[in-house]
Amino acid sequence: MFIAELFKHWTYQVFSPGALLRSKYNAFKELLEFDDRCLEGIADLEEIAYGREKADWARMHRLSLQLTRDVGEMVRRLKLMGPSRYVGLPDYFNKFRFYVSMGMDTPDPAIAPPHVLSLEEAADAPALAGGKARNAGLMAAETYLNVPTGFVVTATAFNYYLEANGLRAEVDDLLGRMELSRPTEMERLCAEIRELVLQGTVPVPIAEEIVSRSKTLAGDSGVLAVRSSAVAEDGELSFAGQYESLLSVDPDQALNAYKRVLAGKYAPRAVTYRVLNGLSDVETPMAVLFMPMVEARAAGVVYTLDMDRSQAVCGMLSIYAVPGVGEHLVSGRAVPQIYCLTREADPLLVQEPTADAVLSPEQVASVAKAAMELEQMFGEPQDVEWALDQQGGLHILQSRPLGGRHKAQAAPERSVSPEARPLLADASRASGGAAYGRVFHYDPPEHTLEDIPRDAILVVGALDPALAGTVGKIRGVIAEAGSRASHFASVAREFGLPVLVGVENAFQRFSPALEVTVDADTGAVYHGRVESLLQNDEEESRPSPALQRLRQVMPHISRLTLVDPEGADFAPEHCRSLHDIVRFCHEKAVAEMFRLVGRGGRGLGAARKLETGLPLVMYLLDVGGGLFDQATQKRSITPDDIKSPPMWSLWQGLSSKDIVWQEGLTHMDWEEFDRVSAGIFKHDSALLASYAVVAEDYAHLMVRFGYHFSQVDSLCGPDERKNYVNFRFKGGGGLMRQRELRLLFLRRVLESQGWRVRVRGDMLDAGVGNGSEAMTQRQLHLLGRILGRTRLMDMGLEDELQVDRLVEEFLHPPASEDY
Repeated sequence: MFIAELFKHWTYQVFSPGALLRSKYNAFKELLEFDDRCLEGIADLEEIAYGREKADWARMHRLSLQLTRDVGEMVRRLKLMGPSRYVGLPDYFNKFRFYVSMGMDTPDPAIAPPHVLSLEEAADAPALAGGKARNAGLMAAETYLNVPTGFVVTATAFNYYLEANGLRAEVDDLLGRMELSRPTEMERLCAEIRELVLQGTVPVPIAEEIVSRSKTLAGDSGVLAVRSSAVAEDGELSFAGQYESLLSVDPDQALNAYKRVLAGKYAPRAVTYRVLNGLSDVETPMAVLFMPMVEARAAGVVYTLDMDRSQAVCGMLSIYAVPGVGEHLVSGRAVPQIYCLTREADPLLVQEPTADAVLSPEQVASVAKAAMELEQMFGEPQDVEWALDQQGGLHILQSRPLGGRHKAQAAPERSVSPEARPLLADASRASGGAAYGRVFHYDPPEHTLEDIPRDAILVVGALDPALAGTVGKIRGVIAEAGSRASHFASVAREFGLPVLVGVENAFQRFSPALEVTVDADTGAVYHGRVESLLQNDEEESRPSPALQRLRQVMPHISRLTLVDPEGADFAPEHCRSLHDIVRFCHEKAVAEMFRLVGRGGRGLGAARKLETGLPLVMYLLDVGGGLFDQATQKRSITPDDIKSPPMWSLWQGLSSKDIVWQEGLTHMDWEEFDRVSAGIFKHDSALLASYAVVAEDYAHLMVRFGYHFSQVDSLCGPDERKNYVNFRFKGGGGLMRQRELRLLFLRRVLESQGWRVRVRGDMLDAGVGNGSEAMTQRQLHLLGRILGRTRLMDMGLEDELQVDRLVEEFLHPPASEDY
């Protein structure tokens, strides 16, 4: 019988004397469900706020909105259980809902004209034209360089497009459901958004202007390049290769091309890149740049200050060139020729290809001078994209700052121990840094991004821009092909991800699961972990505006101040957050459950105090078959009266001989703890009061030890397909680091016994199921021992070595008690 059917059976069996009792009990069940959802929502937001999960602003907003709804449902259920006792509670809830709503709301995106700008107008309107078009406009206005003319469909046109097609709410909903840790699901959601965008209709005034200008720009027989120019692109952040740009577009297809570039904003790699950089979707609206297509004989990029030593001359200007269009270069599929020049007004060539040069000396000098002119104009080193047409004319297609790690200082000096065993030397660096991990062969379509394990060193054939979706998950990349000039290399440098390229037979050199240390700064790979290469001070990143907004709201969400249910301040007026409201509702709902019956014991039957030799105050509620018949008339019961197998098994573990109750916590001074905590944790304190609801093959417990609580829910019977144990553990009186160490103890013990474990914030959720009745009872016995051993453990924990020792002692005690 499913647990829902059990509750339904108990409801009709026990509450038939009156509809009011049934209503209260149903409200209690529903309140507990919302309690679980609220705690999960708080934990999810804490994961994001503490930086453990990177999330889209839409996800943060969705989680906060769902949390406030769920807390409101808890308040409503508690009001149903005790209408006269919680009159003021909704007002306090509404106060915190208002604080959270105000903190999480953002202004509506601008949709007003202008919706189309000339390239010259774009130079003075970065918020409308985006970084790429604005830079192109500046180059055209302030230099004599040959910059293709063009026009821009603005960022407000994009916002208007979403608004006119009714897409904003749908897009936000889909973005809010994305988690970077689930790339397959993310890919599906991104595909849904792109399809919504592609099915939209360009508003008539904008469509007419795009068509008219496109035909004029292309002339009689020309084709167009339609390129992304999102706000925040090609500025402090490059977004290199993340968005879609289309080449050789017929003017008759201009509207379709426009929509495709808009839809490209929601490619998984673009969304991942944006989220990892802490930008919201609304902060990065998509402008689209239309230019005449250059039929290129040769193309490439220039780094006006190249700090690479593996392929170029450090500190010089470097030109990366390939025959034909530059797409082959930036996509990572082509290996370029590299020309290095001095950074002077008349640059000197200091490095060039040995044979079959793509560029003549005059063309090399022309490209270098143009790039240095742009550096002088923009006032900082530039990453310049260029092309030579069929007649040898130079065209400057775009320019953006090198910025950040792109122009980082030369490779740091590191010492390598003599014992380190090199597997590779003198490879080419595409992105500097050092990292350790296990090798994973990534070879699509055989593999998807979801197949890549966390902290892996990827071995790949080429630097596909889609690899940007792995940033934040992997530790490094070893590629057979590619170069520093590829889009993915640019992204990798922004995030400090080490990348080596040009490694022949990489798949044969590095076997799967091999542990290696990659030192991209020197082009080396070593067997195993080389500590001396990994001891670098990581640059502390400044929280993004989105994360700063969330952190400002978090005190109204997760701060917990109501800790003593029997204290005078355990009241709605003392709530300081939604978490306090959740705690208040949960505790008062439990109290309401024990008020359900009068002194006569009708309905549920009176809650009985469980008399034991342990310093634990517990009340037990039998809803059918959980106690032996002789306990029916007793006002209090003992463990011998318990018939419910899951409750009995758990209690046997909790009262095991290896659990010390009277002497206090192992490795902990109770006298000192009582002094620090003002003595509030006496064994007979009502603060430790716990409860259990039991039935013939079911048990639900809420066990409290001071500042933390544990919940256990289990079905244990002859049908192993239905058997399960779920466990939740949250809170503690120690510092956050101490609570994390206790959760580490719990995780290691439970996982060693086959449990599924998930930790978020200071909450642990674990479960095990589908075991035989005997196996489920053993797991419950283990869980009882864990509950007894870990109470207040966090106050005495200092480091992981101590946790390792405690785990070993727990799993292999000197005189183990067999169950």
